[in-house]
Amino acid sequence: MNKVRVTSCRRDGRLIPRNSRGLRGGSVILRPGETMAWHSTGSREELLIALEGRVRVEAQTSRRSVRSISLKSGSCVFLPEATRHRVVNRSRAAARYLYITAAAT
Repeated sequence: MNKVRVTSCRRDGRLIPRNSRGLRGGSVILRPGETMAWHSTGSREELLIALEGRVRVEAQTSRRSVRSISLKSGSCVFLPEATRHRVVNRSRAAARYLYITAAAT
């Protein structure tokens, strides 16, 4: 039987240990009015899960088109690979969400 090594993943907003081969994730807090910069999922898929407050996920669907998805506590959105997106907190309260990414196959 193989020995299982258990490590804490909750340091510095991390959910998944650094030595994971493909899974990545973390916790983000956006203050009121704060916006996460535009970025792409690249060759990875991403799941965003709202834990507290409300955020808007803006995903670029074409060169000139952006789809806006509202997330509240307990809701989530899946972003396929190569999706350019950002997360925006337009509310008056802080918002917290998790992101989990994995290599798209």
